[in-house]
Amino acid sequence: MPTIDSTVPVDAIRTGAPMAAPSNDEVERILLQARSLVETAVSKHRNDVDQRSVSSLDGTDAALSAAAEPLVDAARSCVLVVLPEDCDPEVFGPLLVHLGKVAARGVAVRVLATARLLESGELLRDLDKFARRVEVRLVEAPLQEMVLVDDTAALVRTRGDATERQALVVRAPVLLRHLRMFFAASWPRSVALADYRKLSDRSRNGLARRILVALSSGRTDEAAARELGMSVRTYRRNVADIARELGANSRFQAGVRAVELGLLSPMTRSRELSESRVG
Repeated sequence: MPTIDSTVPVDAIRTGAPMAAPSNDEVERILLQARSLVETAVSKHRNDVDQRSVSSLDGTDAALSAAAEPLVDAARSCVLVVLPEDCDPEVFGPLLVHLGKVAARGVAVRVLATARLLESGELLRDLDKFARRVEVRLVEAPLQEMVLVDDTAALVRTRGDATERQALVVRAPVLLRHLRMFFAASWPRSVALADYRKLSDRSRNGLARRILVALSSGRTDEAAARELGMSVRTYRRNVADIARELGANSRFQAGVRAVELGLLSPMTRSRELSESRVG
C-alpha cells in the first residue's frame, strides 16, 4: 500500500482554519501518491482483499452521485468533495442540493472543481440557490475525484475513459486518512469561486493574461506594448484597469494576485521572473 507522508494539518479541514500552502513539488508528489493509492485499492479489490474496507460501484456519473447522496446526508462534521472536470448538471445538481442541506445544519462542506465549472450556468445557479454555505474553490488541473464524509467513508473514482472508470466505496481508516491529506494539500492551492466570479471578462480574457505575463517578466512598458501590438498609453491603461480589478496596489502585487486567482499559473510566473533576472 502506498503511503502519503504529508505533514499538512488535517484537523484544519474540520475547524475551517487556514492551511499553509505546500510547495509545488510537494503538491505534485502528493497528487501522484493519491492516484497511486486509488489504483492500488482498485487492484486489491480485484484480488478480493478486504471486501469490507473497499467495495466497487458502477463508475458512471449517475451511480457515483446516487451513492454519494446518502453518505452526504449522514455527515456529522465534514464533507470534502472533488468534482469531475466534465461535471454534468443533471447528474451532480441534485448532489449540490444535498451538500447545501448538510451545510445549512452546520456541517463543514468544501468542494474543489476545475474552472470548467464556470461554463455551467445551471450548476452555478444550483450553488447560488441551494448551497450558499458550501465553500467552493477552483483548481487549475483535474484532481482525483472523490466524496469524503467525516472519518467514515469515501467514494473515489479512477481516471480514464468513461467506459473504463471504476468507482470504489472506501472505509479503511488508512485510506481515508491519505485521502484527507490529499484534499488538505490541494485546498490552499485553489482559488475561491466567489473571488473568481467577481472578475470581469476584461481580467479573464487572453489579452489580460498576456499583459500579466508581461508584467511578471519585468519587461519595460515599451517592450511589452510593442509585443502586444498597442501603444504604450493603451498598455498602461490596461495594466491600471487590471490591477484595480485585482485589488492590487503595485504591479508586483498584481502578479501575485493573478496567481492566487488562477489567472496566471505559479510555474508561468516563476519562469518569467527567472528569465527576467537572467536577462
